[in-house]
Amino acid sequence: MNIVHTPVMLNEVISFMPNTFENIITVDATLGEGGHSEVLAQKSNTLYAIERDKEILTIAKNRLSKYSNINYINTTYDKIIDNIKEEHIGHVNFILFDLGVSLFHFKSANRGFSFNDESSLDMRLGLNDKTAFDVINKYSEKDLANVLYNYGEIKNSRYLSECIVNARKTKEISTAKELENIIFHSTKKEKRYGSIHPATLVFQAIRIEVNDELNILKKALENLPKILDFGGRVVFMSYHSLEDRIVKQYLKSNEKTKNSDGIFKLVNKHIITPSEAEIKNNPPSRSAKVRVAEKVV
Repeated sequence: MNIVHTPVMLNEVISFMPNTFENIITVDATLGEGGHSEVLAQKSNTLYAIERDKEILTIAKNRLSKYSNINYINTTYDKIIDNIKEEHIGHVNFILFDLGVSLFHFKSANRGFSFNDESSLDMRLGLNDKTAFDVINKYSEKDLANVLYNYGEIKNSRYLSECIVNARKTKEISTAKELENIIFHSTKKEKRYGSIHPATLVFQAIRIEVNDELNILKKALENLPKILDFGGRVVFMSYHSLEDRIVKQYLKSNEKTKNSDGIFKLVNKHIITPSEAEIKNNPPSRSAKVRVAEKVV
């Protein structure tokens, strides 16, 4: 068993678990390698662990094999309501959405998530047919540009799309390394060696398109009020502005205030970020932002 992912802000996440219920029903909507669930299982009577990737789910099951109170579900987290026991719908006390991509996918999956990956362009997180190869090689120049702009917020998306389409006319773009090379040499020399690799946002955009990540998040948010119990809490941990914006807007539009009849109160008025010590020990945590809400109606 090769664990490569360190759970982000574990202590902070656990601190938000409500302690007013006798039988705690918890959902880890993004199990990954089970870092958060290893502690959640100790503090819950029933834990539903959702993971869309069968390969990483197997790793988590091995890691958590000593816990008998975990229900493993191989699906996307917008389908929580369809996969938990009927008597638990509306009675879940705590849900964690860790929206980041596990380091397993970058370091061990061999699916083209990493710039230097010589394996085929895949980028699937599981349970979907579309691959990064399909997006890069089959999308029209306009559709590809829209993906780069909408999911990567890339200003020169049309130009990069044109470069990719021109490159694939000569030869199919088959590996992550080939795609990275095209992006790198399509970027102005003075911007090739900045703090962020020029292909970072391109890879993010393609991955989001392949896995339909933002639409799945929106669908999951729609079901939250039906799943959570009164007094139940939900923790969102996002790693880029697109996810965080969706969560922020959802909570704002459903917040109960003196002037609105919402269903949530914000447990933390401002986002929570990792400590300097955690960032030093676990650099991938540096972009994490946490928002917490409690169902009050």
